[in-house]
Amino acid sequence: MYQRIEMKTKNEINAQGYTLIEVLIAMAVFAVGILAIFSMQVTATSGNALARGLTENYTAAMDKVEELLALSYDDANLDPAGSPFTPAQDGDGIDNDGDGVVDEGGETGHLTISWQVWQNSLWAQNIKSVRVTLTSTVNSGDQRTINIDFFKANW
Repeated sequence: MYQRIEMKTKNEINAQGYTLIEVLIAMAVFAVGILAIFSMQVTATSGNALARGLTENYTAAMDKVEELLALSYDDANLDPAGSPFTPAQDGDGIDNDGDGVVDEGGETGHLTISWQVWQNSLWAQNIKSVRVTLTSTVNSGDQRTINIDFFKANW
């Protein structure tokens, strides 16, 4: 019987693992991927913060709209002669500084609210147009404005 003897060359013996260069390339590719994910996370976080701020601003403006809709048609806050209305921040019914307390004494903050009232004299004597404007000043003077228009009827 013959016995088979296998001879391995020097190249076959050394081909059993990764070289240092292959490991370094793999680490570089991994690092680029992690940096891309980190950049994506930062962008998503800033986008969520912006969306949260806009939602809070819109909610504050809608609160004022609902408050004005609940007033009687002849209320002083809906008198076109006194328009536009811009109450002081410590008496406007919203949390201007974002600390969770509405209309605290001496409150100042990044939100200001006002509303304009017009009497619709052309087509209906018993309907007023109202525009609520909420302005938010953030990021060193960057302003965002939300306008909500509605009608107040005297039925």
